Amino acid sequence: MDIAVDASILDSEGISKDDVTLLRKRIYTSVEEKEKLEKEVERFSQAIKSSQDAAKTKVLYQSLGIGLWLLGRVKEALEALEEVKTRKAATYFLGKCYEELGEYEKALDYLERSKKEGAMDLDLEMDLIGVKRKGGMLKEALKRAEQLSKAHGDEAELHYQWGCCLEDAGEYVEAMSHYEKALELDPEHAGAHFRIAYNYDLEGEDEKAVEYYEKCEELSPTFTNVFINLGTLYEDRGDYEKAVACFETVLRADPSNEKACLYLKDARSALNMYYDEERIKAKDRESEVLNIPISDFELSVRSKNCLERMNINTLKDLTLVTESDLLSYKNFGETSLNEIKGVLSQKGLSLGQALDISRSLLGLPGGSAEEIEMLELPLSMLELSVRTLKAVEKLGFKTVSELVSESEEGLLSHKTFKSGYLEEVKEKLGLHGLKLKEGDGSTE
Repeated sequence: MDIAVDASILDSEGISKDDVTLLRKRIYTSVEEKEKLEKEVERFSQAIKSSQDAAKTKVLYQSLGIGLWLLGRVKEALEALEEVKTRKAATYFLGKCYEELGEYEKALDYLERSKKEGAMDLDLEMDLIGVKRKGGMLKEALKRAEQLSKAHGDEAELHYQWGCCLEDAGEYVEAMSHYEKALELDPEHAGAHFRIAYNYDLEGEDEKAVEYYEKCEELSPTFTNVFINLGTLYEDRGDYEKAVACFETVLRADPSNEKACLYLKDARSALNMYYDEERIKAKDRESEVLNIPISDFELSVRSKNCLERMNINTLKDLTLVTESDLLSYKNFGETSLNEIKGVLSQKGLSLGQALDISRSLLGLPGGSAEEIEMLELPLSMLELSVRTLKAVEKLGFKTVSELVSESEEGLLSHKTFKSGYLEEVKEKLGLHGLKLKEGDGSTE
């Protein structure tokens, strides 16, 4: 459904709760629509300052308050709506604001006031049950849910609220049955998905919890706790990238969310550690292959003797020489060359491979065995100052090769890496004939 966020909705004096519900879904699923709403809210604020029409000013305060509430700026919304608290719509949203602030008595008072004389508003009744439950009036909330079930037993929201009451009363099995009934009546009921997921989470049924959290994640509006809890479960099972994505989603909507900030930091650390471990394992596997002695392979006597005289003893040594290097040696011919290439091919290697990597990392037309050996050394061998070494290691670099694969722009893009550190790094690399990767000259 295409609901535009503009004055035609929020400017309406008789705006309905259904309009706001549709609007809320819209802004929760579109960054663009949220930005439009933020502009509308600013327009309402400016219009109030210049308005000379009392009636129009009241409408503007109501529109401003509802818009702020939709954006999650509850305390600001409360201030705006208090200016027009005698209006029906404003009274209702004042109740919602106080509910979100945990002031349930005030919330109940305003929601009750927003009732229409002699009219039955089922949505409002659901709100009242929820507020009574949260405010400690559990028996009253349960009683009202049971009363409404006689005429409205086919309402998903009623079963959801009923389930919440039962869960608070410690009746978890019955609560789950009502959540499941809510989903049977409305498969896209986000609240029911969340409560089922949360209960499975508590019981240690991680797979089922993830399944329901992921379903809930697809719906809108999505609860912040969905991403927090789902991210935690992802992290527990080692899906660090997914965990990071969940916490980042929360922070995009609420940059001040302390829990998401803390969890994101932990998840990123775990992700980096995971990558470091994988890199170490890959390096170890590579070293095992490179250190295989030539004597392990069935080579002709001529080839073995030639390699022995050239002081080539391992596969690593072969990756440091080129075809022309071998062919230039006395008595080493095409037959021996093809024999050697066949041995390397078995292990996914080739002649001069290490030299090619060196040229790529250095950004130079050539490389040498000495340069390659330097690249494999730890950063400490550059003899950097303690502060610069710590700054470089903090960015995750451990070897010289990892450092020279980064550009000046890349290093300076990190807020903690100062230009003084960069100059020292360049100077120390230069002493060994090395330099940082050439940047593309672009800035972000």
